[in-house]
Amino acid sequence: MTDLTSLPQGPLTMSALVALEPAGLRRLLKGGLRRGLHRDELEALLQDEWQLSWDSPEARALLQALCDRSWLQASPDGMLWKTRLG
Repeated sequence: MTDLTSLPQGPLTMSALVALEPAGLRRLLKGGLRRGLHRDELEALLQDEWQLSWDSPEARALLQALCDRSWLQASPDGMLWKTRLG
């Protein structure tokens, strides 16, 4: 699991995105750039990259940390997740 306290604060830039570790975190955020990630895709990515189930406290903490930084935003119904640069 990613050490959430080590994630940089502030807006996400493309250069910061490509420098993020681990690679799974980059894939998650890149996946949400254009059309966004459907919840099913996000669930699969969480499972494949971190072996986390959607409802696990660790998955919730990761998504919350990304949302708190305004790097990731869910649609009102929670079915589409988009990465926000800038």
